[in-house]
Amino acid sequence: MWTRRTRTIAGGTGGRKPQSFFFSRCFGEASFVTTLLIDAGNSRLKWASFSQGQRSPQQALAYGEHTPQAGALQHLQMLIAQEAAEKIVLVHVLGGTFTEALQALCAQLKLALTVVQSRAGAYGIEVVYPNPAHFGADRFVGLLAARKLLGEQAAIIIDAGTAVTIDAIQADGKHLGGVILPGLQLLSDALIRRTQAAHMSATPFDHPKVFNDNTLQGMGSGCLFSLVGALEGICARMQEQMSEPAQVLLCGGDTELLSPQIRLAHQACPDALMEGLQYVAEQDACKPC
Repeated sequence: MWTRRTRTIAGGTGGRKPQSFFFSRCFGEASFVTTLLIDAGNSRLKWASFSQGQRSPQQALAYGEHTPQAGALQHLQMLIAQEAAEKIVLVHVLGGTFTEALQALCAQLKLALTVVQSRAGAYGIEVVYPNPAHFGADRFVGLLAARKLLGEQAAIIIDAGTAVTIDAIQADGKHLGGVILPGLQLLSDALIRRTQAAHMSATPFDHPKVFNDNTLQGMGSGCLFSLVGALEGICARMQEQMSEPAQVLLCGGDTELLSPQIRLAHQACPDALMEGLQYVAEQDACKPC
């Protein structure tokens, strides 16, 4: 049986500083630039500001009734004005049209923009996909975050959002590949839509248990435990096929729900993608003008 050992890595300036094995050696004018770090996902826009070597705590806004593309752009316009940012480092899963709209917005506002994309050999990561551009940019930033937080050691990265991705990387930076599965809310939505529970309200995921006395709690607990079981099983299979022990890093919006239930040693860092984006910002600052 698994024994659970969890270590939470707090991000930003609101808590304990995260462990970091990468350090920016760049000083001077670039250090005073305020950079917005943006993760535009399927359901929410998450961000932090980075300036003078310090990162603010991650914040998030749901897109609400807007389409993800429209909601993300609306939130971005507000954030740019609010944070007085001079640069944006962004990763997204919203497609080429969103990238074009964002480029036009930044050109209009005279903002520097870096849209992180998966590229062969970038930042010392060798993506296993035959065409690295087809590997999700958010997953690529997750690999960068693991390198920044854990150093040069083998790792399995679980990013638990609307969808859940699990990727493995060797100590030498070689990406081994991964899997994609539905997240908690997608599991719940599918269960509700395809059963006689369509009239019910949203399923609760907090306080899960195996002995439930009502249908909603039973559905919520079932979805949570099914995802936890899948994560534990997939990580075990990955570890069996890896040539070296791997650290498990859990991140994403459902980290706080999943982490207490996962019975394998892991490190929980909900804002790990901000670590990856910060590393990109630091590397950009080090580039010669």
